[in-house]
Amino acid sequence: MNFRRYKTSLVAIIALILLLAYYWYRQPLIFSPFGLRTLANQGTTLALAALAQLVVVLTGGVDLSVGAIVGLSNCVAATYMGTGPASVVGVVILTLAVGTAAGAINGIFVAYGRIQPIIVTLATLYVYSGIALLIRPQPGGAVPDFYAHALTSAWGYLPYAFLVVLAVALLIWTPIMRTRLGTAIYAVGDNPGGAHMSAINVNRTLIAAYAMGGFYAACAGLFLTAQTTSGDANVGTTYTLNSVAAVVFGGALLGGGRGVALGPIVAAYFISIIISVLFASGVSPFYQSIFQGGILIVVLVFGNAWTLRARNWLAVLRS
Repeated sequence: MNFRRYKTSLVAIIALILLLAYYWYRQPLIFSPFGLRTLANQGTTLALAALAQLVVVLTGGVDLSVGAIVGLSNCVAATYMGTGPASVVGVVILTLAVGTAAGAINGIFVAYGRIQPIIVTLATLYVYSGIALLIRPQPGGAVPDFYAHALTSAWGYLPYAFLVVLAVALLIWTPIMRTRLGTAIYAVGDNPGGAHMSAINVNRTLIAAYAMGGFYAACAGLFLTAQTTSGDANVGTTYTLNSVAAVVFGGALLGGGRGVALGPIVAAYFISIIISVLFASGVSPFYQSIFQGGILIVVLVFGNAWTLRARNWLAVLRS
């Protein structure tokens, strides 16, 4: 394993360790089976949404529709999921297909419409949110107990949510990013003109990357459905900007071409538990948003500086 690739993730890892250490000092029970399960469930949806954002950021774009696809997937799953295993499997496949299709549509407009990704995904944010509202005008729905248990419960000190993230990262993300498609995604984000000169089909690569982003956003929606056992068209609102923050804090470059999955995943858990830590510290709810924003600004600035410095080290080592 080339550990130098993960140097840009170091700040997020250290920040999460320090945050958890302080949280444990304030609330020792967080490392109990129940506490670990709560922490895992609290951050897994954002971790999966961060992967959805990361694959688009690697191409040099930003996907503002990630949260809308999470909400749409949540509404589809909670509305149409039946009580039997066959129905659950069918709806899971349907939900993943819906998310992938939504992402592919983004990619088609970006690739062939020659429109800036931020504009395309801002427009589709409203479209996908509207479809979610058509499917579920009011929060509700039903989710079988065994489905929620399978994703959000735990085996002793091992939360199933961690296994979900590991499965998505190791069985889906890593194999794909080691293929020619993964190489093309990095190449397009690093230098689109150079990628085209290297016989890489830039348009197809963009569509594939955005489709992957929709797939991972649907995974986030499916986990959120298990966590909340209901559907809500507006539930994904916070995941868009938080996923961007997790990607940047995790060491990826918004300009594209640089980033690994570990950093954004770790950063997602950091961002997700800040509010709980502030609550445990006795910070008034009226000031929690201010403290949360301030902490994010500090870690993002420091993380970005570290990322640029680490990349300069890598450039020197390669030269």
